[in-house]
Amino acid sequence: MTDLRPLLPLSLQDPSSPRRSYLSLVVSQVRRRPYRLVILLCLFLFILLNLHTLGTFRRDLIYLIRPIWDTPERAFTIIDHFPLPPGPDLPKPQLISKWCQLHGWDTRPDGPPRIVDAILFSTELDMLEIRMREYAKHVSTFIVVEANATFAGDPKPLHFAEHRERFNEIAAEAGGKVVYRSVLDLKKGQPRGSFVNEETMRRVVGDVLSELQLPKGSLVIQTDVDEIISRDTLNLLSSCHGFPPELHLNVKNYRYGFNFPIPDQGYWRPRIHTITAQETNVPYYHGRGGDTLLADAGWHCTFCFRTLVEMVAKMRGYSHNDRLRSEDLVDLKNLRHRVCVGKDPFNMFPEAWTFKDIIAQSGSIRHEHSFRNLPIALAQDPLRFSYLLSGGCERPDE
Repeated sequence: MTDLRPLLPLSLQDPSSPRRSYLSLVVSQVRRRPYRLVILLCLFLFILLNLHTLGTFRRDLIYLIRPIWDTPERAFTIIDHFPLPPGPDLPKPQLISKWCQLHGWDTRPDGPPRIVDAILFSTELDMLEIRMREYAKHVSTFIVVEANATFAGDPKPLHFAEHRERFNEIAAEAGGKVVYRSVLDLKKGQPRGSFVNEETMRRVVGDVLSELQLPKGSLVIQTDVDEIISRDTLNLLSSCHGFPPELHLNVKNYRYGFNFPIPDQGYWRPRIHTITAQETNVPYYHGRGGDTLLADAGWHCTFCFRTLVEMVAKMRGYSHNDRLRSEDLVDLKNLRHRVCVGKDPFNMFPEAWTFKDIIAQSGSIRHEHSFRNLPIALAQDPLRFSYLLSGGCERPDE
């Protein structure tokens, strides 16, 4: 009888291979119990649909257990901050000398230095006015750099350019001037959490500072728009010398307005840079530059916008936009609720290094009813800026 079997196997796959056996077993089980396939598909869809929730849970867990796995910024040497001593019977030079000595410094022998304020600007028109009015008679030059795109790379108007006359008048009244630079080539469509465009903008500010060829001893204020140094602090720093060339300034944190002070130790990133020589490359950054911190030097009012739409623009456009985990966060009704009670705009836990601070800073904030320590513009025009005081809950949508 002729053998009709093929000389070669019909399949190159070994029928007894583990892969074939496994697939056969799965198919067999599904045929016998089809409900298992339904359960597996439902489980897959559940995981797929909740990846966002799982990511948010992971983020919140990391913040909640930060005291276990993270360590705070190394400690600063804190300089106690004293007011100008009363002394109506003493000449002003003696009062200034006494004031400087209280801080461990000396009186400036050649008079006040040149002070330059360097600013990255986006949309904060009112906050910039409040800042400039606080710095009047101390700052001679306001450097304003803005772009036609957000840090996220989305197009936006050149708001400062459209309202420049408003700020030219404020600067001129105080004997100062505005130096403006627009940036039109930021990278578009940046991934969430990217700092590429912000770093580009900071380099441009540094370039403008270098072009000014500031004389030795000049002071450069390096803070974000919403980090405002008090006029008393500027008076102290322009009257005295002897502090480090990189002096950090501790400012009090507020959220949405001065009616919601955050119960923490303040914010250390604001800095005064002293020109020590004919610097050809003046650095401009928002990180740590030294180890000395002057206490109680001003205010940091985060998300202190006139309208909710401006808050949404920041949530979508700034470098920390990776915190925007859900469109529900930018729903105006939901956002207004958080604004009215002082909750974090992203519903996040605080960045704190003790469980006590996490508990104290989480959720709603105690409403402040005393407004005795305010920037000068708010003290002069409380009704105009009522949305930063007790009227914050009634601010318009847009």
